[in-house]
Amino acid sequence: MMPEDPKSENAQDERATTAAAGESESTAPNPSAERARLDVAPVDGHYRNLVENANDILFTLDLAGNMTSINRAAEWITGYSQTELLGMNMSEFLTPESASSARQMMERKLAGEERTHYEVDVRTKDGRPLTLEINSRLALEDGVPVGVQGVARDISQRRRTEEALREADQRALFAYERLLERISSLAQALGAARELVTIFRALRDFTVVSVPCDGLFISLYDPILDVRVACYGWGDNQEIETSELPPMPVTSLGPNGRAVRTGQVIITDDYMRATQGRPSVIVGPDNGLRPQASLALPMAVMGRIVGTIEVQSYQKAAFRDEHVTAMRMAANLTAVAIENVRLLERESSARAAAEDSNRLKDEFLATVSHELRTPLTAILGWSRMLANGSLEDSMAAKAIETIVRNAKAQSQIIDDILDVSRVITGKLYLDLQPIELAPVIEAAINVVRPTAEAKGIHIQIDLEPRPAVVMGDPNRLQQVIWNLVSNAIKFTPSGGSVKLTMLEIGSRVEIKVSDSGQGINRDFLPFVFDRFRQADSTSTRQHGGLGLGLSIARHLVEIHGGTITAESAGEGKGATFSFSVPLIASRTTLRQQVGSGEEISDRLTHKSRLSGIRVLLVDDDEDTLDLLRAALTQTNAVVTAASSAKEAMKAFKVAEFDVVVSDIAMPGEDGYQLIKRIRTSGFDRNRSIPAVAITAYAKEEDRGKALSAGYQTYLAKPIELSELVTAIAKAVENSRE
Repeated sequence: MMPEDPKSENAQDERATTAAAGESESTAPNPSAERARLDVAPVDGHYRNLVENANDILFTLDLAGNMTSINRAAEWITGYSQTELLGMNMSEFLTPESASSARQMMERKLAGEERTHYEVDVRTKDGRPLTLEINSRLALEDGVPVGVQGVARDISQRRRTEEALREADQRALFAYERLLERISSLAQALGAARELVTIFRALRDFTVVSVPCDGLFISLYDPILDVRVACYGWGDNQEIETSELPPMPVTSLGPNGRAVRTGQVIITDDYMRATQGRPSVIVGPDNGLRPQASLALPMAVMGRIVGTIEVQSYQKAAFRDEHVTAMRMAANLTAVAIENVRLLERESSARAAAEDSNRLKDEFLATVSHELRTPLTAILGWSRMLANGSLEDSMAAKAIETIVRNAKAQSQIIDDILDVSRVITGKLYLDLQPIELAPVIEAAINVVRPTAEAKGIHIQIDLEPRPAVVMGDPNRLQQVIWNLVSNAIKFTPSGGSVKLTMLEIGSRVEIKVSDSGQGINRDFLPFVFDRFRQADSTSTRQHGGLGLGLSIARHLVEIHGGTITAESAGEGKGATFSFSVPLIASRTTLRQQVGSGEEISDRLTHKSRLSGIRVLLVDDDEDTLDLLRAALTQTNAVVTAASSAKEAMKAFKVAEFDVVVSDIAMPGEDGYQLIKRIRTSGFDRNRSIPAVAITAYAKEEDRGKALSAGYQTYLAKPIELSELVTAIAKAVENSRE
């Protein structure tokens, strides 16, 4: 491009500035562009420079979507010059979908909306895709719309950042799932251990695969003598004899002593320097290497220190936050296991031993639950992004907000899981309310679906077409379903299948979870719901788990007034778990108890029936329109809402629909006139498009009038949302036959 002389550049400044102000001058270097430009009053040079040098794109369009002015930011963002962009229609650089969205935004502004805020996808001059965030409003002249003024901001980098965060979340989730599997295996091994050496070896196996570990030392604490006694050592892939090591006084200087004194995790990044000048003992063969970092953790039960774990590495600064989390979970479990072994070794009365064992089991459950169910994925993902320093201020604020929100969710989840221990003692509080089971089932399935897909297991869902409504706690019932389905996936080999069915039987609803997995031995079947019982509890078992899930599921079902059973034809022949709970007697009672249309819409069960169906929804009542739009959107329908017959006809000009749902009584043109205009609009597709009438006029002659006018279905207000979904689905299906 040839450089412009100062006059030309100043003229361009003048054009961009005056266009951004909403007016035009009578003399301009480009007559064709000036004819479409908005008339603006001259502004001072400082303001012109501000507009031209803005980082965001400032633009004006005429009502046909042609560019009438634009600042210099557009050149380095889109690659087009200002001269090229002037007079260009927005459809020339927007994607087809975005061009349609932009036209809809124009229509909304012309319909009275003061401002519109939306996003569009743009192709730059060299073909690169960009995402722009648009904030625009109408430009008026004597109260008459003459164009659009707007600001466009390039948010492509933000989109890429969000995608990177999603990928980071997935990686963190995958790593966390693997950690949960290892913790579950450790917990099972510790729960079955009857000797200290078995506990220490199980902890060693967990540690070497979970954190940087070249050496592991475990000591037990004697609070009376205030000393630590070394009881296990491992380094360079071999166990180390520790029985001849003397007791070690606890001081505040060494990492293990500090862990005992403070009850905190102690990380030493430069181990040799930190321990310089203090007595040390080389344990095992001297290979010339020395630890460069250590991680010391206290083992505590009910606030009482029972010992310490020290992990050593040949790398400096080897330990990160995720390593601390993993070892803290392991230390808690190990502490409980050590206490269990000690209790078994003590001579005491049978009653005292039983009481202590029960307390330890409850604490064992609470400790495991505290760590296993912590929602760390979002916290880890956002924390890493913050640590990298790559987030903009707005994204950093969002990251902090997400971390805080998930920390609060973490606290709530911990409280909920601790309630599970109260199930055993009959002290669990349930938040009972009328709920529809299908969304609860879908939520539980969505949690385990990635695990099933990873194993190539097909999940089949067969639900009642009618909503099944029960009185229950949605979170607890979801927990039951999740337990049964995840158990089925765990014991089903790759390529197998899991089927969930829901069937109403009289006054109850029954849910069955069947799998094609390894089945259950007939001798073990009567004990399958017992706490801490597993068919295979050896150290070489193929499947992890704590042996608590089915026991918890049984308790939760029973306190909902239900029953649960297990069936299996034997090993290798799969298994079926079934539970049933009472239905609410009357759906009229449900409406009286729930009342809110929004709450009812949350329980719709017809998602698959309306998926992808394009619905034009017409109603002059804003509350009804919002309710129906929200309800139909939740069924995966594509909903376009119009508040009048006029808006509905405009929508027909720019889009195609599969069905029309319209109110009858509307100001201006009513539903009868609307359907007549649709049928006579001249488009073949409109003559046969199915239509559903909704109206407060509920007499038989009103129904006949609606059907005669051209509607296929008639529904009287107040509308049951499930009936509306069924009516729409049926109308569309009939039109396609």
